Amino acid sequence: MFRIRHLATCIACAVALLSQPASAEIMREVVYYGDRSVSLPPEIDRIATNWEAQNSILTMLGYGDRIVATTRIARSMPLMQKFVPSIKAAALTTLGDGTVNVEELMVLKPDILFSSRALPDAVSRQLRGAGIAVASFRSNSIDALVERVLITGEMLGPDALEVARRYQGYFDDNRRRVAERLEGIPPDRRVRVYLASGEPLSTSGRPSLNQDWMDLGGAINIAESWFGDMPYASGTASLEDIIAGNPDVIISMNAEDAEEIRTSLQWRNVKAVREGRVYANPRGLFWWCRETSEGALQFLWLASTLYPEAFADIDMREETRRFYRNFYRIELTDDEIAEFLNPTY
Repeated sequence: MFRIRHLATCIACAVALLSQPASAEIMREVVYYGDRSVSLPPEIDRIATNWEAQNSILTMLGYGDRIVATTRIARSMPLMQKFVPSIKAAALTTLGDGTVNVEELMVLKPDILFSSRALPDAVSRQLRGAGIAVASFRSNSIDALVERVLITGEMLGPDALEVARRYQGYFDDNRRRVAERLEGIPPDRRVRVYLASGEPLSTSGRPSLNQDWMDLGGAINIAESWFGDMPYASGTASLEDIIAGNPDVIISMNAEDAEEIRTSLQWRNVKAVREGRVYANPRGLFWWCRETSEGALQFLWLASTLYPEAFADIDMREETRRFYRNFYRIELTDDEIAEFLNPTY
């Protein structure tokens, strides 16, 4: 009798264990930055992000087709639509005022929301209570960008982490290649650059992501000291200051702004305009100069643009082709590469 009761008890225990939700047993904890953590299922199937540039990172890591909610800008990027067609059907993570669309996320139930900033505590609690992990990241520096790729890879899983580690190696190798070639260019021959970031008079100084890639690319940023007390060291410049800075080269994030600068009578006395050295920044799935993993090409392109003789052995067309093949699994055509490097929109 004892053995029968004991066997019945064991069977009952086994049934009870099997009937428990699997997620309660197999959730994994990812700790990052030392004091932040997310609780995740073993497989990430559904992803949301309110950070435009994060979409490109997710695509590189093999998870672009699992984005179920994103931003309006990311969803409308032509090349993101081309290479990740499902992005067109993604919901919007934010409302018109930029706040997180909690109700939509509660319906979609993504496994994780990648955020460009810490969310209000009440919003985070509500999402986590619904089983949605929330990950927010540091930003506005090159080191933070590479670190974010690695952390995202760890959160997504082993395959993504392997890509992220290869990416880190490639990024570091590009740093080395550029630094070696810049060694022979003395400070008095370094090129003075003005960055039009978002509109002609919007720019960045130090510290910022933009300053970091300009440093890596050997540029002297004429706005370096202009916004030290401003958030993200960014702000609106005056045309008078730009004319006084007299940059050798102007880089514009948008092609239409580059054209405006080239043709405007107000800019005609700036050296870069006079000498025809106004460039639209390359753009792939996102702008290379922003918080995207495509930033691994940004400072390589910048250095080869500013110092063509020192970088004569670097073919940016082939560099671009190999990068997207090796990390995005995309075979670009010659026309696509041309559009990436010399965007027309």
